[in-house]
Amino acid sequence: MMTKSKLLWKVIGLEILVIFWFVVNGAYVSMTHPTTHYLQFLGIVPLAIGIAFYLTKTKKWPHFFSFQQNMSLRTRILFLSPLLLYLLIILIGNKGVHGSSIADLVLILLTQTLVIAFVEEMVFRGFILNLLLSKSYKVAVLLSSFLFAFTHSLNMLSGQSVANTIFQILFAFVIGLVLALLIVNGQSIGVTIVFHALNNFLQFTSPVDANDSFLVNYALLLFLSGYAFYLWNRKSTLSVSQHQISS
Repeated sequence: MMTKSKLLWKVIGLEILVIFWFVVNGAYVSMTHPTTHYLQFLGIVPLAIGIAFYLTKTKKWPHFFSFQQNMSLRTRILFLSPLLLYLLIILIGNKGVHGSSIADLVLILLTQTLVIAFVEEMVFRGFILNLLLSKSYKVAVLLSSFLFAFTHSLNMLSGQSVANTIFQILFAFVIGLVLALLIVNGQSIGVTIVFHALNNFLQFTSPVDANDSFLVNYALLLFLSGYAFYLWNRKSTLSVSQHQISS
């Protein structure tokens, strides 16, 4: 069984690994000033390749990408419908998406899916969450979400205001809670990757300034908080039921 100190160092190591590669990417962007979206995240590609190589070598793709709880397709769609509604609200609030061409939009979506969402979900909802689940799902959900949110403080290095960064950290924490709770409720990490990618895609392709959708952002934050509360209670109820059955 893994000791507390070894577990702690593994979690810290993963957090440092993510921060390191995002700092490297930030330095690359500062020096090269890429004009296309996908080149703005080129510095993260080696980490994405490394994670994919690790999953292939250890044959752990099915471990992370399979559903751990059997549901009918209809039930699963209903269970995940708050995520779909959230994305629809953003799409309507942003008045659609904006790109120089269809090819440009496709490249943005692929970059967000195969690089950013894949890396962040595998590190925070994959590796870190799984490590911490050996202690308790509550610790795993809260700490992995906190680390995910903390990583977003790096946006201040790119010149983002303190106020916007604080709100983004809070938003990231709540989204982290929702996505981590989906995993502990038996959903595939593939679901969280797709949602993460679509959320980023809609943000990057929005023709509306973020400050113009201030009230919408707070409403969405409350909406996600409510969904997180539901998922937390659902997991707690299932845990109590399973404990009673085993007893």
